Amino acid sequence: MAFRRSLLTTAVLTSFLASQLTGSYCFAQFEDFPPPPPIDDFAAPSVGDIPPPPPPTNNTAPPPVNNFGGTPRGNNAGSAKTGTANAGVANSAPAKVITAKGTKSTVLSDKQREKFSKAGPEDITSENFPETIESFDFPNVDITDIIKAISELTGKNFIIDSTVRGKITIIAPSKITVAEAYKAFLSSLAINGFTIVPSGGFLKIRNARSAQRDGIDIYSGSYYPNADQMITKVVHLKHISAETLKQQLGRLLNSSYGEIEAYPQTNSMIISDFGSSIDRIMKIINQLDVPGFEEQLEVVGIKYAKSKDIADLIDKIVNKGQKPANTGGFNAGVPRFSSNSGSGGKSGGAASFLVFPDDRTNSLIIVGNRPGIARVKRLVAQLDFKVRAEDQGGVYVYYVKHGNAEDIAKTLSEVAKESAPKAAPSGGFGFQAQGQAAVREGLFGGEVSIKSDKNTNSLVVSASKQDYEKVLSILNKLDIPRDQVFVEAIIMEMNLTDGMESGGGLVQFGKDGGKAGFASSDADLSAVLNPLSGAGSAILGFSSGKVTVPKDITNPTGGSIEIPSLLGYLKFVKQFGKTNILSTPQIIATDAQTATIEVGDKVVTRNIVTPGTNGAPSQSSPEFGDATIKMEIKPFISPTSNSIRMEFKQTINQLSSVQVPANFAGSVQPLATRSINTNVVLNNGDTAVIGGLMKDEDSEEVRKVPILGDLPILGWFFKSKKSTKRKVNMLVFLSPKIIRSPQDSQNLLTYKTDERLRFLKQNGGKDPYGSTIDKVLKRDRVPQSVGTAQPVQPVIKK
Repeated sequence: MAFRRSLLTTAVLTSFLASQLTGSYCFAQFEDFPPPPPIDDFAAPSVGDIPPPPPPTNNTAPPPVNNFGGTPRGNNAGSAKTGTANAGVANSAPAKVITAKGTKSTVLSDKQREKFSKAGPEDITSENFPETIESFDFPNVDITDIIKAISELTGKNFIIDSTVRGKITIIAPSKITVAEAYKAFLSSLAINGFTIVPSGGFLKIRNARSAQRDGIDIYSGSYYPNADQMITKVVHLKHISAETLKQQLGRLLNSSYGEIEAYPQTNSMIISDFGSSIDRIMKIINQLDVPGFEEQLEVVGIKYAKSKDIADLIDKIVNKGQKPANTGGFNAGVPRFSSNSGSGGKSGGAASFLVFPDDRTNSLIIVGNRPGIARVKRLVAQLDFKVRAEDQGGVYVYYVKHGNAEDIAKTLSEVAKESAPKAAPSGGFGFQAQGQAAVREGLFGGEVSIKSDKNTNSLVVSASKQDYEKVLSILNKLDIPRDQVFVEAIIMEMNLTDGMESGGGLVQFGKDGGKAGFASSDADLSAVLNPLSGAGSAILGFSSGKVTVPKDITNPTGGSIEIPSLLGYLKFVKQFGKTNILSTPQIIATDAQTATIEVGDKVVTRNIVTPGTNGAPSQSSPEFGDATIKMEIKPFISPTSNSIRMEFKQTINQLSSVQVPANFAGSVQPLATRSINTNVVLNNGDTAVIGGLMKDEDSEEVRKVPILGDLPILGWFFKSKKSTKRKVNMLVFLSPKIIRSPQDSQNLLTYKTDERLRFLKQNGGKDPYGSTIDKVLKRDRVPQSVGTAQPVQPVIKK
């Protein structure tokens, strides 16, 4: 080490004197860096691993010529001391050797060769090895021959890769030092894409591209060898961003073999290239890495906005919607972006900065150079301004007027979720698809949260002012008054007992009167009550217009009865025909919502007896069933017309008289079920008939004298048995009326109240609450109609 430092001192002094004479400068600095660890695949072989030289052959070849003068090395070649094979010389004319002044040797002595073989790139200089040779000419010589000659001259040991091939031409007619000859050898290797890689006591000669992954020398600090040898230089920058410099200097490297990487954590650059190329790059770096662009840290407070929102806006402005390059490092889960472009202010340099929003203090933490920090401050001054209170946004409460808050909140939440800004799909392997924006714009500019409050039937909306205006425009279309439908229904049975027959189907009655559904012109009362008795007639043939029938079936000229509507006709049939009206439900249903009406009883359908255990008595428990009439209606009202589509479901559960097995007699009561499930399309005020459910009822009646009627055979003299069969057809009449306004609802109320009064007067009764109802309704007269509803009182013509 003392010897090496002595050489260093000599080199520095010599360089200083030379710079005073020539006007140039030279500065050398060595740092005691530990050598890189050897690579297992390229460990230096031991002396015993080197194969011995091949035995001499009978071929008479000319003896090798020492191009550098002096006697051949002879037995020294391939000895254990040097560890190399006998180095031959190219077949060329011997060159004259110029002896250095004050010396008698024309080549390096053994001591000097040993010193040269151990010298590093920084020690191989003309000052340390001033010995000169007269010429160094190798025209079109195989590269391996030159390697052998250099090994003979310098004493260095080489391991040649199998890919090292080709011819080299070196022409140096003037005298040069041994150090210059060695550097010329390195340059010839570099021209052909080869370099040397230290490996213990050997130098591996291999392809320069693959040498980057090998144990090439690493230099840090100000010194590095300016030679055509692959090295790695670590540059620690002080005033400029390593990432920025990498983008600018990358194209200056040797495009075939050089590499440059930035390490942002320490703001350093790692350059791998030939020393001569790195020397050119370092001269550029020294001119760029000057004070004025060093990173600084500054905290900028945000007064009126949120720091994260301002950071996002700056990100969009600086990066123009494109995802910034990954700068590495720990980002603590917050947005981090940078800018390397734009105006740098008075200094004229590029603006470089990183921005971190701090929610705790509502401020921006800026790390960058002076132009970058100044640019961020200008953007903050333009973006962070006071907004009117009504435009700031926040939490809003909307009271639902006509709908259900929970249903509307669910719908709006789905809309907000689907309309939020989304990232563009990737183009595969995690990369963004080419030509697509980084973010797809959604309906809302930010996050929108919508919750419902059941107690107040209201919506709680958390959004910006602009987004709430969009939500409000949707609410104005959803929260509107809903149309309603008032449905009058008649559920009736018609039987064929005593020769009476009837039938039914699905028939719609028009509002303009007339007949529909049969071709017969017979309209006397007998045909009406017995529609199946005549050809072509039908009970369902009448419309909602007026119908006139004879008062007396046996005397058609004795007067007639005018039935003003279908409902009046049904009442007429109830009076004169064998019909059974099961129910006349009336219900109001909201558009697109199900309305249900159900009447009936829970009856005991069977008695379950559980045997007792351990002498305990048996336990009996009844099982109940629903003997009810149930109707479900779900209307869909057209907003632009008077058309109504109704989903209709009718279920009738009644106690059945069907016989049960003898062993279940007395303990089981069967239920008969009839149901209709259909869709009907009607106009406002029209009536539809849904029916045709025919069933056979068998009933058996036994009359007997107690005890005597139970005697075998003789009991028939004391009892009688009557069996009856009956066909029953169930019909359902539906008449909907649309309620679109409060006036329609008031007219309906008036109509139903007047109907009640007419019923009382018709039956000779008085209404003790009439005056009270009149005061409540505040009316003086009865409206003419509600939709197409008409009074149902039959009018008898004289």
